[in-house]
Amino acid sequence: MLSILDSRILDLNAEASGVDMETLMENAGAAVADLVLSLGSRNVLVVCGAGNNGGDGYVASRVLKSKGINVRVFPVLDPSTELCKKKQREYVDAGGVIIGDLDIKEGDLIVDAMLGVGISGEPREPYLSAINKINSSGNRIVSVDVPSGFPTRISVHPNFTVTMQFVKEGMTAENCGEIKVVDVGFPEEVVEMIGPGDLLAFPQSSKDSHKGQNGVCVIVGGSSDFFGAPVYMAKSAQRMGVDLVFLFAPREIHQFIACNAPDIILRPSGMDRIEFNYEMAKMIEERESVIAIGPGITKDGRAINEAEKIIRYSISKGRKVVVDADALDAIKSIGDLNGAAVLTPHRGEFRSTFGLEPTEENVMKTAGNINAVILLKGPVDIVSDGRTIKKNSRFHHQSMTRGGTGDLLTGAVAGLIARGLDPLHASFLASYIVGSAGLEAFREKGYSYFTSELLDFIPGVITGKKKNT
Repeated sequence: MLSILDSRILDLNAEASGVDMETLMENAGAAVADLVLSLGSRNVLVVCGAGNNGGDGYVASRVLKSKGINVRVFPVLDPSTELCKKKQREYVDAGGVIIGDLDIKEGDLIVDAMLGVGISGEPREPYLSAINKINSSGNRIVSVDVPSGFPTRISVHPNFTVTMQFVKEGMTAENCGEIKVVDVGFPEEVVEMIGPGDLLAFPQSSKDSHKGQNGVCVIVGGSSDFFGAPVYMAKSAQRMGVDLVFLFAPREIHQFIACNAPDIILRPSGMDRIEFNYEMAKMIEERESVIAIGPGITKDGRAINEAEKIIRYSISKGRKVVVDADALDAIKSIGDLNGAAVLTPHRGEFRSTFGLEPTEENVMKTAGNINAVILLKGPVDIVSDGRTIKKNSRFHHQSMTRGGTGDLLTGAVAGLIARGLDPLHASFLASYIVGSAGLEAFREKGYSYFTSELLDFIPGVITGKKKNT
């Protein structure tokens, strides 16, 4: 089952990966026509929208006409996408009839090909009137992919829905009639692909929001040996649009952090190693915060013990936690992470933490066993929650093996969760954003870029306004 968001992401990732979308449309339209033919109707009215759902409808109309069915098409709006325009032309060139008014007496079966999964909000005119007319027709109705208006309260009420590739979340016999799932040809590697479509999940701020409503991150990291790692985490979280980032770090490195991160709110945590203290506990309890912990804390026994306390306390208070680097040792004694954690190990850390080889199968199995999301970093990022798995094999660069890039990824995951994304989608999107920033950094600077400079490429990835070199 696929959510509406994931359906949209799949479409965009397929397009970005070079999948022939016209072939998918031809397959979808043919599948709709097959169902209509099986129902024995000889007079069919097809109601088409302006987008690619309408394109599916034009394909179905052309196929039905070629089979001797009396077909009429009513375009609610003129086609707006290139594929929809092309399929309308092909239908007309094949002798297809287009009518100027929605007359529900034109057919004994109506194909609803108006609106797909791309709808935002409830249907507006002229779709609203068309939906009402179709529902009041008394005719059998076949919807294409999803009923127009789904999943809002104003939608077509079909007898059948031909849905493409996957049942969409929320589809039931009550709101979709009999559901027929058809394979239109999405390659498996595209279904499991992390790519630019995942940017659809990037959170948008409300116009009337105020400070703190767009995310609060609590970053815990660093030691007297390492002060750069927590700074990378905190700055990456900020790049995701988080309102407030609190960095809890040992006092001995405060002067170094303060000189390098003036936008971060610095708080004490121990002297030379992290320490779970009252101020941190109070913040975790009182603020709707996300906690990211691990980079730079060292494998010192004291630090690992404190990290375990912080992770356990955060989860007990209903907070989400992102765990990386040395803090991964702290989760070994925690059996069930309650669906509240993202772990971001590289392949060596996965091996040492779980005693397993870092394969796709083991990542998926382990994520399910510990009830968490695992984002396995490497030449191909692998992300799973135990049920779903996706991979980033294209949007990264081999130069990203340098120190600190993993810290940026951890901060990005935390920042996106703080903005309201669920842990799984936050992990997909963080992998795409940070990996793409690495690609852009290499294109401009070759192997000579600093890890800190990756941060400057993140905004262009998010906005789609990448630098031209």
